[in-house]
Amino acid sequence: MISTIIHANQPHPPLNRDSEALLAALIAFSRDAIISASPLGVIQTWNDGAQRLLGWSAQEAVGRPLLSLIADQNDGQSLLDRARGGEQFQMELELLDRQGNRAEVSIGAAPVRDHTDQIRALSFIIRDLRKRRRAEANDAMLASLVRQSRDSIFSVTREGFISSWNPASETLYGYTLDEAINQPISVIVPESKSEESHLMFAAVLRGEMVFFETLRQRKDGGLVDVAISGAPLRDAQGAIIGISAIHRDITQQRQHEQQMRLVMRELAHRSKNLLAIILSMAAQTARNSPTLPEFNARFTRRLQGLAHSHDLLVQQNWRGAPIRELIRSHLDPFMAHDGTRVTLSGPDVIVDPKAAQNIGLALHELATNASKYGALSTPAGHVDISWTRTPEAAFVLEWRESGGPRVSAPKRRGFGQTVLERLAAQALEGKATLSFNKDGLVWRMEIPPDYIVAGEAWPARI
Repeated sequence: MISTIIHANQPHPPLNRDSEALLAALIAFSRDAIISASPLGVIQTWNDGAQRLLGWSAQEAVGRPLLSLIADQNDGQSLLDRARGGEQFQMELELLDRQGNRAEVSIGAAPVRDHTDQIRALSFIIRDLRKRRRAEANDAMLASLVRQSRDSIFSVTREGFISSWNPASETLYGYTLDEAINQPISVIVPESKSEESHLMFAAVLRGEMVFFETLRQRKDGGLVDVAISGAPLRDAQGAIIGISAIHRDITQQRQHEQQMRLVMRELAHRSKNLLAIILSMAAQTARNSPTLPEFNARFTRRLQGLAHSHDLLVQQNWRGAPIRELIRSHLDPFMAHDGTRVTLSGPDVIVDPKAAQNIGLALHELATNASKYGALSTPAGHVDISWTRTPEAAFVLEWRESGGPRVSAPKRRGFGQTVLERLAAQALEGKATLSFNKDGLVWRMEIPPDYIVAGEAWPARI
């Protein structure tokens, strides 16, 4: 039968036995399914490739009607009619394997003629299309992923010219597909990164994969921070024909990292300042506390006062604290609901974190002193707190007590007096005065406008 199959289309002298054996071996070991059938469509030969494809052994397949293996009988009849008519052709159809599953195949059909040019058999070479279909589906899926990716994905030839360019590349670099194709990759490489780009390109062409972060240049000349992944691009034989690249815009990541560094530096700065304040409070409180329990009580109250200021700053994302709320947070326990004990007057003003902490310390000392010895220690006492600005735009805060016990200057300077006269003012580059008037204590502080974040008649700094 092998010699009969080979004699297709034109009469030929019979093959010798060596040639016939060689062709039989080629057919037997072909990866494609190769079968033959009689002009009536009865299977006559069946190679191992056909068995691998459809599951039938040669013993089971030979003698069966070819039509019994074809899923669509119309396709099967067309196949036989065209082959019996002497036509050589290619067509795609579905065959049924031994389990009844459909296999999409491509069939090359040709008549087999004897030396008198009579059609004695029909030959078929069958190729499984499922792998190709899966490959095509995978290619389509990958192409879709590349098109829809938010990352810039493109390829470059061995000579360094852009050969593909996805929509995200257009967005990132500003070049349209038509503008980018066949352009040298150097169009997106800033001059300062030229050597780096050459080294990366050479490494990929050697078969390496590279990952690094760098700068690249847009069409408008602007620079963008990108994370780059580069890999060899190979043909079907494995030869490197170029590179594939993925560029991810990491500008926001860079900005976030920079912001985090600034935040950490600011946190360290604030922590140092806070520790300095606490250490000063502890030293001054210790010098003026005759016993350890008294030190603990005083120091705890002062820490709580400092905590009030911090709570307000946290609520404002550490941008500053409204002066009215800052005062209330320290004096709430002494402010009667009818407003007769403490009154507040002044415009809406937000002071910056440094001012909030230092003014808070002063307010705590004033409130503590007033509740023990001053206006808030008697039912008739009153505290008036006001703030305003001077013609020179400085910020002025005044605490004025009245209706309380007669006031006289203390015989020794305590921590509270130090805070009121020196710490709060000097830390804020201002000045403060503490007056022990007979009818009530008066404290006045003036600081530069730089410590005002925002407020009525004040230019905003945020």
